[in-house]
Amino acid sequence: MSKFKGVKSYLTFARNSFQRNLSYRANAIIFFFGELMILAVTYYLWKAIYSSSEVDIINGFTLNEMIIYVLISFITGAIVNADVAHLISREVKDGSIAINLIRPINFEKRMLFEGLGNLLYNFIVVFIIGFFAVTFLFFKYTGNINLLNIIFYFISIFLGFIISFYYSYAFGLLSFKITNMWGLSQIMQAIIQLLSGALIPITFFPNWLQNIFNILPFGSMIYTPSMIYLGKLTYMESINAMFIQLIWVCVLAFIARSMWKSLIKELTILGG
Repeated sequence: MSKFKGVKSYLTFARNSFQRNLSYRANAIIFFFGELMILAVTYYLWKAIYSSSEVDIINGFTLNEMIIYVLISFITGAIVNADVAHLISREVKDGSIAINLIRPINFEKRMLFEGLGNLLYNFIVVFIIGFFAVTFLFFKYTGNINLLNIIFYFISIFLGFIISFYYSYAFGLLSFKITNMWGLSQIMQAIIQLLSGALIPITFFPNWLQNIFNILPFGSMIYTPSMIYLGKLTYMESINAMFIQLIWVCVLAFIARSMWKSLIKELTILGG
């Protein structure tokens, strides 16, 4: 019963995060339309590539499959995004972290529930409509939907969210040492976009680069769930991919907690 009360207290942070997103929905709408423009450019880019190609299948993808990949990776990226780094950085910069640290709450859990609030918002605003639209197109193009792949996909995006959270959380902890995180944040987002398969499927890179990308956690955020959804992985490959995701959850959690123990001792409070 006490554990339930403990979780209930953290649910407040998820609710506040959700309501904060609602209150700034104009910014979210502008950002969403900006992402849609990028999505449209990506669609026409791949259409031009396939139109100029002499083959119908490029690196295992037909044009229709590539369209589905672009769409599913877009909504997957929206749902797994657990960008808490900016929140940590902001609290360090304005000094509010001093008050938050003396509260009888676990900082890591608080950030996790802040991320879950963002997840809920993106799930309602972007994912539900987007997922059913993509699934409709996928069925239209292939005439077949594999229920087990859909189940594996949802398990995979949850693991991808946890990976994204710990990566962003660990990155945010660097603000305990680095005052201005804006430049590093841009680098962080660029790395995720390139190495997660959000822009280009990892199979389009040279084999030696694929081998490197496959041992990094970024592909587990977007590429792995998207490939599972498309049925590009066999059942055993899907299970192995999710097992790798689980390993990265453990590794990144360990790294983040080690950073916390080290950096909390050197935290300088700014603002006032």
